[in-house]
Amino acid sequence: MISEGFLKAERPLAQHSSSLAARVPQPDELAGALAAAAPRLRLALAESLRPLLGGEKAQIECSKVEKVAAPRLHKMIDAVAVNLLLEDVGGAQMLASMDYAAALILTDQVFGGRGDAPGVLPDRLPAATDLTMARLAAALGEALAGALERPQPLRLAARSEVLGKLVRARDDDMFLALRCDVALPGRNPWSVQLVMRLSQAALLLVEGARAPRSSEAVAESPATALEAPFADLPLELVAVLAQMQVPVARISALKPGDTIPLAIPANIPLYLDRVAIAHGQAGSADGVLALRLTRLAHSQSEGHTNDR
Repeated sequence: MISEGFLKAERPLAQHSSSLAARVPQPDELAGALAAAAPRLRLALAESLRPLLGGEKAQIECSKVEKVAAPRLHKMIDAVAVNLLLEDVGGAQMLASMDYAAALILTDQVFGGRGDAPGVLPDRLPAATDLTMARLAAALGEALAGALERPQPLRLAARSEVLGKLVRARDDDMFLALRCDVALPGRNPWSVQLVMRLSQAALLLVEGARAPRSSEAVAESPATALEAPFADLPLELVAVLAQMQVPVARISALKPGDTIPLAIPANIPLYLDRVAIAHGQAGSADGVLALRLTRLAHSQSEGHTNDR
């Protein structure tokens, strides 16, 4: 006689893994997802760029999404350009690239100009452009978070003027590329190229494929000007020890060995990109010429004096 009762398995029953059972998005689907996000990106980028462009709302146009290999990507982006690697809290990355001309156009607009770039591009970008690119990275990170429905802005993870340091010319991965054209009435237009690896595209575009975020990562506050990466940006300070007026005849007669007397003022200005940020007195420290700050520009309007 067979007794009644429940059957007991000798081993735990197998369970399906949702991560293994999930279907991997195909390249065309990922390209379509990025194309679908383009209208949201246009609106988000126009808003995030406003603080850089004097409060004006730019007209943004996005190109079609392209699937490109690394060699093609290296032809689309200049060998020397501003390449900003942005990263979300889950580790997924997106590359934003601008050529030198576009970077200088944007810098001129940020400082109130119409966007004029020199006929001959410099070998090295000025400090003002470095600051502008840091602000652009923040604006792009905010816009991408809104367009891709990310909980936090993407942060600047790396910057390089050489694309090969971020993407090898013989990289085996494929990439999705999207160009954003930015224009303001009466000003010169500029463009930024957005690129994501196909192997990482699902992490940014497909909700179910995104890596879980730790509570520490979610609670992490955005970087400030005194934290990396902004705190590590090198800026050039210029202390003007003397200025003088010399007749043209005297200048044309100058020759090696001549002596020009210098009248060093009591208050020496310290400039950051031709803007006086402080004043000080010439002296020495540890056996070298030094400047002892006596006044900071931001505190002059408050009637304070800072000695350092």
